[in-house]
Amino acid sequence: MKDLRFYALTALGLILFPFIIHPIYGYPGLATEILILGIGAIGFNLLLGYAGLLSYGQAMFYGLGSYVALLTIQTFFPHFPNFWLALFLAVAFVTLVALVVGMLTVRLYGIYFSLLTLAFAQMFFFIVFQWRSLTRGDDGLQGITVPPLPLGFTSIDLTGTFPELDLGPFGNLHDVHYWYLFAAIVTFLVLAFVRTLTRSQFGEVLAAIRENEERSTFVGFSPIRYKIAAFTIAGMLTGLSGALKGLYEGSTAVDTLTVDTSGNFVIYTVVGGVKTLFGPLVGTGLIMYLQNVIGGKIDYWRLIEGLIFVAVIVFLPGGLLGSFGPRSRTWLQRALRITPQTIEASRNVR
Repeated sequence: MKDLRFYALTALGLILFPFIIHPIYGYPGLATEILILGIGAIGFNLLLGYAGLLSYGQAMFYGLGSYVALLTIQTFFPHFPNFWLALFLAVAFVTLVALVVGMLTVRLYGIYFSLLTLAFAQMFFFIVFQWRSLTRGDDGLQGITVPPLPLGFTSIDLTGTFPELDLGPFGNLHDVHYWYLFAAIVTFLVLAFVRTLTRSQFGEVLAAIRENEERSTFVGFSPIRYKIAAFTIAGMLTGLSGALKGLYEGSTAVDTLTVDTSGNFVIYTVVGGVKTLFGPLVGTGLIMYLQNVIGGKIDYWRLIEGLIFVAVIVFLPGGLLGSFGPRSRTWLQRALRITPQTIEASRNVR
């Protein structure tokens, strides 16, 4: 019953989301971009929130995903452009890279792990930047025509829009592109996958390793294998996010592999709430919304973003969702100086 309610509410939220975003800001594509980047943040949260590994190298998976997807269409299979093929090859390649990098990094701890992932990200940035004959260097891949989405005997142009239908204060159905529907379906599947994964024995073991790796070893689990698996899955989801973003825009650039991109995933996840399923998606939506609304009007958006990040860490260490869940009630009670005795006394007064 709980599973059915989760799936129903998640689907309803994804259906309503673009109509909540659009009337306020007037930018239909913003909802699609939030979902696409949110997938990468969900993957990163699996690594940080559940495995306790802070990676500064997620940009390499995100950037490689976008480059491989577009290169598949433009260079590798120019006479057989296929949306599914580009998406599959991008995710498969990134997953393989994540597996290899994970095997070389997860044996380290703390800052050493973070710095090594950053070093790998910088290495891939250098390769993409210098391989101009394939990647066009700092010009990136631009103006690539993305093929329609094949569906059996037909195909759908994802850049098309839904029919005209006035929704009053919620805009018009015609403002929503098919790209949003596709991104919403992928996001729904990713949320269901991560929810199932974290509620399984795999998720429980990851939590045990995060809290006490030595004890988990004593009871017979292999922390290294579980951390490699978590790192690989996180890289796969981040690569999926990058591939979708590249196909959505029909372009990509070398800055998708910079440390700023990795930092964005950290900010999205921490602001929304680590160890929560929807937190990374909420954090992505909030930061991207403010960036589009405020960033275009003032020149110091990065300062505001930094202040938001600091404020969340200091006052809401569990993020927007994690700080108000059942696990945070004790913290809130301490902050408000509320004791069980005062709660019981207030009930007696009522």
